[in-house]
Amino acid sequence: MKELSPAVQLTMDLYKSGYYCSEAQLRAFNEVYNLGFPEEYLKIATGLGSGLGGAGCSCGTITSGAMVLGIIVGRNKKSDSEVIVHQASKKLHDKFIERNKAACCRILTRGVEWKSKDHITRCSKYVQDTAEILEDILLTDLYQYLPQGGGKAVPKKNYLKLGITALWKKLKSLRKVKS
Repeated sequence: MKELSPAVQLTMDLYKSGYYCSEAQLRAFNEVYNLGFPEEYLKIATGLGSGLGGAGCSCGTITSGAMVLGIIVGRNKKSDSEVIVHQASKKLHDKFIERNKAACCRILTRGVEWKSKDHITRCSKYVQDTAEILEDILLTDLYQYLPQGGGKAVPKKNYLKLGITALWKKLKSLRKVKS
Protein backbone atom coordinates (compact mmCIF):
# COMPACT_ATOMS: atom_id res chain seq x y z
CA MET A 1 0.00 0.00 0.00
CA LYS A 2 1.37 3.42 -0.96
CA GLU A 3 2.03 6.05 1.66
CA LEU A 4 -0.52 8.86 1.60
CA SER A 5 0.31 12.55 1.91
CA PRO A 6 -0.81 14.30 5.11
CA ALA A 7 -3.82 15.94 3.40
CA VAL A 8 -5.00 12.70 1.81
CA GLN A 9 -4.37 10.71 4.99
CA LEU A 10 -6.27 13.18 7.16
CA THR A 11 -9.15 13.22 4.67
CA MET A 12 -9.32 9.42 4.85
CA ASP A 13 -9.06 9.38 8.65
CA LEU A 14 -11.85 11.94 9.03
CA TYR A 15 -14.06 10.09 6.55
CA LYS A 16 -13.56 6.76 8.26
CA SER A 17 -14.26 8.39 11.65
CA GLY A 18 -17.78 9.32 10.54
CA TYR A 19 -17.58 12.64 8.71
CA TYR A 20 -19.28 12.84 5.33
CA CYS A 21 -16.89 12.73 2.38
CA SER A 22 -17.47 16.42 1.74
CA GLU A 23 -16.84 17.40 5.36
CA ALA A 24 -13.72 15.26 5.65
CA GLN A 25 -12.09 16.76 2.60
CA LEU A 26 -12.84 20.39 3.43
CA ARG A 27 -11.66 19.93 7.03
CA ALA A 28 -8.47 18.09 6.06
CA PHE A 29 -7.35 20.49 3.33
CA ASN A 30 -8.20 23.50 5.47
CA GLU A 31 -6.03 22.13 8.27
CA VAL A 32 -3.09 20.77 6.27
CA TYR A 33 -2.85 23.72 3.87
CA ASN A 34 -3.67 26.32 6.53
CA LEU A 35 -6.39 27.88 4.39
CA GLY A 36 -7.77 29.92 7.27
CA PHE A 37 -11.38 28.80 6.88
CA PRO A 38 -12.90 29.22 10.37
CA GLU A 39 -13.90 26.05 12.24
CA GLU A 40 -17.49 27.23 12.67
CA TYR A 41 -17.89 27.56 8.89
CA LEU A 42 -16.71 24.06 8.04
CA LYS A 43 -20.26 22.81 8.52
CA ILE A 44 -21.17 24.28 5.12
CA ALA A 45 -19.89 21.03 3.59
CA THR A 46 -22.47 18.90 5.44
CA GLY A 47 -25.20 19.53 2.87
CA LEU A 48 -22.93 18.33 0.08
CA GLY A 49 -22.71 14.79 1.47
CA SER A 50 -24.71 11.98 -0.11
CA GLY A 51 -24.69 13.71 -3.47
CA LEU A 52 -26.17 17.03 -2.32
CA GLY A 53 -28.18 16.22 0.77
CA GLY A 54 -29.12 12.69 -0.20
CA ALA A 55 -30.23 13.51 -3.75
CA GLY A 56 -27.49 11.28 -5.14
CA CYS A 57 -26.25 13.95 -7.52
CA SER A 58 -22.67 15.21 -7.72
CA CYS A 59 -20.27 13.31 -5.47
CA GLY A 60 -19.62 15.25 -2.25
CA THR A 61 -15.87 14.95 -2.56
CA ILE A 62 -15.94 16.68 -5.94
CA THR A 63 -18.18 19.48 -4.71
CA SER A 64 -16.15 20.02 -1.54
CA GLY A 65 -13.00 19.91 -3.67
CA ALA A 66 -14.45 22.76 -5.71
CA MET A 67 -15.06 24.58 -2.41
CA VAL A 68 -11.40 24.16 -1.45
CA LEU A 69 -10.41 25.55 -4.84
CA GLY A 70 -12.83 28.43 -4.35
CA ILE A 71 -11.32 29.28 -0.98
CA ILE A 72 -7.91 29.51 -2.66
CA VAL A 73 -8.65 31.10 -6.05
CA GLY A 74 -12.34 32.00 -6.04
CA ARG A 75 -13.61 35.49 -6.63
CA ASN A 76 -14.40 38.03 -3.95
CA LYS A 77 -16.26 40.47 -6.19
CA LYS A 78 -18.47 39.94 -9.22
CA SER A 79 -15.94 41.92 -11.25
CA ASP A 80 -13.19 39.37 -10.46
CA SER A 81 -12.60 36.62 -12.99
CA GLU A 82 -13.65 33.04 -12.38
CA VAL A 83 -11.29 31.60 -15.00
CA ILE A 84 -8.71 30.02 -12.67
CA VAL A 85 -11.20 28.42 -10.29
CA HIS A 86 -13.36 27.17 -13.16
CA GLN A 87 -10.38 25.60 -14.91
CA ALA A 88 -9.20 23.95 -11.70
CA SER A 89 -12.70 22.71 -10.79
CA LYS A 90 -13.24 21.27 -14.26
CA LYS A 91 -9.87 19.54 -14.07
CA LEU A 92 -10.85 18.01 -10.71
CA HIS A 93 -14.15 16.79 -12.18
CA ASP A 94 -12.61 15.44 -15.39
CA LYS A 95 -9.76 13.62 -13.63
CA PHE A 96 -12.24 12.05 -11.20
CA ILE A 97 -14.32 10.78 -14.12
CA GLU A 98 -11.17 9.44 -15.81
CA ARG A 99 -10.56 7.30 -12.73
CA ASN A 100 -14.13 6.39 -11.82
CA LYS A 101 -16.25 6.73 -15.00
CA ALA A 102 -18.90 8.86 -13.25
CA ALA A 103 -19.27 11.82 -10.90
CA CYS A 104 -22.82 11.14 -9.76
CA CYS A 105 -23.12 9.73 -6.22
CA ARG A 106 -26.16 7.66 -7.20
CA ILE A 107 -24.17 5.90 -9.94
CA LEU A 108 -20.99 5.55 -7.89
CA THR A 109 -22.87 3.92 -4.99
CA ARG A 110 -25.32 1.84 -7.02
CA GLY A 111 -25.98 -1.56 -5.49
CA VAL A 112 -24.68 -0.85 -1.99
CA GLU A 113 -26.72 -0.15 1.12
CA TRP A 114 -26.16 3.35 2.47
CA LYS A 115 -23.79 3.47 5.47
CA SER A 116 -23.01 -0.24 5.11
CA LYS A 117 -19.46 -1.58 5.21
CA ASP A 118 -19.58 -1.98 1.41
CA HIS A 119 -20.67 1.64 1.05
CA ILE A 120 -17.83 2.93 3.25
CA THR A 121 -15.31 0.75 1.40
CA ARG A 122 -16.48 1.87 -2.04
CA CYS A 123 -16.68 5.54 -1.14
CA SER A 124 -13.28 5.40 0.55
CA LYS A 125 -11.79 4.88 -2.91
CA TYR A 126 -13.63 7.93 -4.26
CA VAL A 127 -12.63 10.04 -1.26
CA GLN A 128 -8.98 9.09 -1.69
CA ASP A 129 -9.06 9.61 -5.45
CA THR A 130 -10.53 13.08 -5.11
CA ALA A 131 -8.13 14.10 -2.35
CA GLU A 132 -5.17 12.94 -4.45
CA ILE A 133 -6.42 14.76 -7.55
CA LEU A 134 -7.18 17.92 -5.56
CA GLU A 135 -3.77 17.90 -3.96
CA ASP A 136 -2.10 17.41 -7.34
CA ILE A 137 -3.97 20.44 -8.70
CA LEU A 138 -2.97 22.51 -5.68
CA LEU A 139 0.69 21.55 -5.86
CA THR A 140 1.14 21.70 -9.63
CA ASP A 141 -1.27 24.40 -10.82
CA LEU A 142 -2.06 26.60 -7.83
CA TYR A 143 0.89 26.40 -5.45
CA GLN A 144 1.73 30.08 -5.80
CA TYR A 145 -1.71 30.95 -4.37
CA LEU A 146 -1.34 28.78 -1.25
CA PRO A 147 -0.01 30.28 1.98
CA GLN A 148 2.95 27.86 1.66
CA GLY A 149 3.64 29.22 -1.83
CA GLY A 150 3.69 32.81 -0.65
CA GLY A 151 0.21 33.83 -1.76
CA LYS A 152 -3.11 34.51 -0.12
CA ALA A 153 -5.22 35.34 -3.17
CA VAL A 154 -5.07 35.42 -6.92
CA PRO A 155 -3.71 38.73 -8.21
CA LYS A 156 -6.08 40.43 -10.65
CA LYS A 157 -3.36 40.65 -13.30
CA ASN A 158 -3.32 36.85 -13.51
CA TYR A 159 -7.10 36.80 -13.91
CA LEU A 160 -6.85 39.28 -16.72
CA LYS A 161 -4.04 37.42 -18.48
CA LEU A 162 -5.84 34.07 -18.19
CA GLY A 163 -9.12 35.59 -19.32
CA ILE A 164 -7.55 37.22 -22.36
CA THR A 165 -5.65 34.02 -23.20
CA ALA A 166 -8.84 31.96 -22.97
CA LEU A 167 -10.75 34.48 -25.08
CA TRP A 168 -7.98 34.56 -27.69
CA LYS A 169 -7.96 30.76 -27.96
CA LYS A 170 -11.75 30.74 -28.33
CA LEU A 171 -11.63 33.37 -31.07
CA LYS A 172 -8.91 31.46 -32.92
CA SER A 173 -10.92 28.24 -32.75
CA LEU A 174 -14.05 30.01 -34.02
CA ARG A 175 -12.07 31.53 -36.88
CA LYS A 176 -10.80 28.06 -37.87
CA VAL A 177 -14.35 26.65 -37.85
CA LYS A 178 -15.56 29.38 -40.23
CA SER A 179 -12.67 28.78 -42.66
